[in-house]
Amino acid sequence: MSENLRYAILSLVFLLAGGAVVALALLWSRHLSGHSRALSGRLDAIAQSRREDQQDQLLKSGPARKAPWLGWLLTHAPGVQQLGLLLRRSGSHQSLGEVMTLSAGLGFLSWLLPVWLFDLPWMMPMAAAVLIFLLPTAYLMHLEKKRRLRFEDQLPEALDFMTRALRAGHGLSVAMGMVGDELPAPVGSEFKTTFDHINLGMSFDDALSDLADRVHSNDLNFLVIALTIQRKTGGNLTELLSTLSKTVRERIKLKGKIRVLASEGKLSGLLIGGLPFVLGLVLSVINPVYMSTLWTTPSGQKLVLAGLVMMLLGGLWMWKIVQIKV
Repeated sequence: MSENLRYAILSLVFLLAGGAVVALALLWSRHLSGHSRALSGRLDAIAQSRREDQQDQLLKSGPARKAPWLGWLLTHAPGVQQLGLLLRRSGSHQSLGEVMTLSAGLGFLSWLLPVWLFDLPWMMPMAAAVLIFLLPTAYLMHLEKKRRLRFEDQLPEALDFMTRALRAGHGLSVAMGMVGDELPAPVGSEFKTTFDHINLGMSFDDALSDLADRVHSNDLNFLVIALTIQRKTGGNLTELLSTLSKTVRERIKLKGKIRVLASEGKLSGLLIGGLPFVLGLVLSVINPVYMSTLWTTPSGQKLVLAGLVMMLLGGLWMWKIVQIKV
């Protein structure tokens, strides 16, 4: 293998390593930070019993009944239940086993091929393998966010539709069924599923909790909590839904303004974060001897490590600045 190709591969490995570190940091900030856990736990206590019943039924009737080791894996392996919940929220038709198999296969191949074809040390492609292993999960997170944003955009229209149905004399569950029949997915399909759950014998509170668990939207959480309190204390339901519809619309407008104002900072962070890796790759191809000092000497390796750490901290700092909670 030529010297230029070797240094190009080394530069690509460092590029993928930096991307893996940033991806892990974003995953931690979104799902494992204290604020995210607090937001996610508000409705978990309400829906916990329902999820446990559904999980028991799936384990008894699904493939875990034929393969006890698969049932143990789905129950005890860390992150598997969160992956299943993410798969459910994303609206994907893939099964949990298919996603796990795809992730493991991609990660193993991305580690094996550089070691086998280019005779690299086995530790060097590990960061790239971790990054590629997380690609299916990152894609599911993208689908979940896209579906949730589309649901939130359609939610005010659904609330207005329910308000008109209530004023016409229909019940709340019937109004939800009408939303499911008249409005497009995902808001129509989710409300239709909730209506079917109520008709099949699930309690109204459990059906609402399951709806909030499937979508995981703050705007929907407001609706679920408001309806739960209203059923216990009473009140003007049409006025409640009308006011909530106006509130959600104002939140959508505010989030749109914030997204426009923060787009410049996000683009600047992407350019600043990606420029060193692109420049390092180009210089490694043009003049590999000049860049070889960073890979072959202890001082150069320390500089690379220090640069990656500082870039990671700077990227997290800029990302935190442009994240404005509404």
